[in-house]
Amino acid sequence: MNKWYCLLGALFYFIYAYRTYIYEGIQLLDFLNLVVNFGIVLLISIWLISKSEVKNILNFVILFVFVIYLFVLHSFVTYINIPDYITQEYIGNPYVNIERINFIPFKTIYSNLFGRVVAPVTIMQTVGNLFLLLPLAFALLSLKIINNKYKAIIVIFLTTVFIEMFQLLDNFIASGYKYSEGGQRAIDIDDILLNTLGGLIGIVLFFIYKKLFLCKVLDRKNFTTEI
Repeated sequence: MNKWYCLLGALFYFIYAYRTYIYEGIQLLDFLNLVVNFGIVLLISIWLISKSEVKNILNFVILFVFVIYLFVLHSFVTYINIPDYITQEYIGNPYVNIERINFIPFKTIYSNLFGRVVAPVTIMQTVGNLFLLLPLAFALLSLKIINNKYKAIIVIFLTTVFIEMFQLLDNFIASGYKYSEGGQRAIDIDDILLNTLGGLIGIVLFFIYKKLFLCKVLDRKNFTTEI
């Protein structure tokens, strides 16, 4: 099966995003916002597909879901809201809002899980950060985009650091606009720890998948050859 058919996942996401966020009487900026964000992830998806190895239907399914995952991931952590930078009043003097930055390891994790006020939303936030990059690690290895578990760990770590740095930069730029309150994104070392741990879990799941499934496929092929 041609792996490039997985780009249909990108098309499905675009249709979903258009129907969800676009409405009658849409302004040009809203459409531009959707196209730019979609285009960024589409280019990354094309590059990753070109590096992937698809030998069976399961690989195809993993790649198809992976493409959709990339768009969902971007919408949660690196989405660029272009209209905000064009329609809002720029007052200058951008700054770094220290109140939105946490450098103390496990502080946020402890507060979310064992603090005075523990709510489902804080638990979901912690669990969400844990599983955020798990699919990325699993897909990179299962599709042989990366063939080394240590390289996969490095890629996951650099990805989560990039996400935090992007959010810091976004806050810094947004702080120069009126009513921004120093940006809306939080920069937290606990996010890096949870994302990296989730990546490690994804690597472990890949090796379990490799042992339980791929070995059975090879055994079946050998059995068929012997017959």
